[in-house]
Amino acid sequence: MSEDILFNPGQAIASSYDYHSAYVAAQIYHQKSNHELLLVKDKNDKKMYYVFDNASLENHSQLDQKFQLIKRI
Repeated sequence: MSEDILFNPGQAIASSYDYHSAYVAAQIYHQKSNHELLLVKDKNDKKMYYVFDNASLENHSQLDQKFQLIKRI
């Protein structure tokens, strides 16, 4: 099942063309903070992965780009 979410790419913790690199960056950041992280894939550029801190984005209203949720960390 696919879940779409909206984010501003400028607020990403990490981004990579490689899924494994993005996942490792998310794991490292997750060890430093106890916030839920979202690993998402860009719907426009199918090769790009982003990591977002879900807790810091809940209050933002400038969520303008659609992403496909890949994994919650």
